[in-house]
This record gives sequence, structure tokens and C-alpha cells, in this order.
Amino acid sequence: MPLLTLEHSPGAYRADFLIYGAATLALGLTLALKHPPGSAGPLALWALAGAAAWSPLEYLLHRFVLHGVPPFSRWHAEHHQRPTALIGSPTLLSASLFTVLVALPAWWLLGKWAAAALVFGLIAGYLLYGLTHHATHHAVPKGRPWSGWISARKRWHAQHHAAAADGAARQYFGVTSGVWDHIFGTAGTLRR
Repeated sequence: MPLLTLEHSPGAYRADFLIYGAATLALGLTLALKHPPGSAGPLALWALAGAAAWSPLEYLLHRFVLHGVPPFSRWHAEHHQRPTALIGSPTLLSASLFTVLVALPAWWLLGKWAAAALVFGLIAGYLLYGLTHHATHHAVPKGRPWSGWISARKRWHAQHHAAAADGAARQYFGVTSGVWDHIFGTAGTLRR
């Protein structure tokens, strides 16, 4: 099924960014413009909680699911073998998981507005992850070398791929942040 393939066409690969970008924008605008009176503060906190939850979730999924649970680990190994190929989770799969595992339970437990804010923060984090991961493998600076945060993320992720090439991807699991690698002892010594 083309909707569930791991290797995407260039259009399908870009569509993932467009779909999550549009969803983030739509949820953000809805929350900003339509929220019930007096709910802006609590909804902002739910959105921040969703964004903050993405960081450890990204680390845990990468470390334990993508590098430990078949068939996900086999699929992810293909990305390690061909890091510039357009390989990733099918949008239909990731959107279904966000809906079933996050949005519906949050709606049931918290109500629609808090759930919308939590999902907004979480998918904004996922979108940042996707864009960061794309930049680490595909983006090439024009005219000057990378600098700042993206340069650090690019070096960090390159170390993860180098360790995987040696058959030991046990370090550098964070893509958008290295904080959880430091907390859980999976941060190695960066090689220049």
C-alpha cells in the first residue's frame, strides 16, 4: 500500500511536513481564537505540557522502539543503512497513533479544549523533530557552514549514525535535544 510505505516519494515526504504543519497551525489558531473565556492560561499550560512531553518521548521511542522492537528496529535499520533516503513513518500511521494513543484518551480525560492544547504541543514537538531530522541529513548550508543549535544537532546525530555503522547504536538518541542522553548515560564523547 503506497500510504503505508516506509520509503516515501519526494511528494509524500514533503506532504508529511505540510500535514503536520497545517495541523499545528490549525490547532494553534483554533486555540488562540476560539478558546472559552478565561481558559487561555490553562490551555497554554497544556500546550507547554504537550511540547515538554515530546522531548522524553522522542528519546524513548528512538532508543527502545526504533532500536529494540521488531519490526520497527528492522525498518529503522534501513534508515541507518541509507540515511539520505526518504525513509520515515508513514503519515497515516503516525497520525493514527497520535489520534488513538493521545488525542482520544486526552479528550476523554481532560475535555476537548485541554486535549486540543496538549495535542497541539505534542505535534509541534513532533514537527520540530521531523524538521530537525531532515536538516541533519538533507539540508546543506549555502555560503557558510552550519552554526549554533542546528550545527550541534547535526554533529550529535552524525555520532549516532557513526555508532550504528559500527554495529553499536547505543548512544546519541536525542535528535532535537541531547538532555535525555545525558540523564540516561547514553551521551558519548563527541568526535569532531
